[in-house]
Amino acid sequence: MTTPFHRLFLNHPREVEESYLEHLGAASSFGFRLLGAAGFAFLHALVPGVAKTAASDRIKDMADELTGRARMARETRMREAGAIDPGL
Repeated sequence: MTTPFHRLFLNHPREVEESYLEHLGAASSFGFRLLGAAGFAFLHALVPGVAKTAASDRIKDMADELTGRARMARETRMREAGAIDPGL
């Protein structure tokens, strides 16, 4: 049985093949990058001729990275559930 501690702090980082601290760093990096994108969006809102694509460019780049991480997590969950034969 999974304890709340494992469910909240350890299970997901393992799905993306990271330790808790590695996941903390990666997730924090995404958070700070989102804050930066938000800053560009607000700057563009105030002065439409400035930073026309800066926010969306950063978000697109992050979406590509997150897609790869989501794929890794999905494959890990399937492998742990026995749905993937590692010998294939």
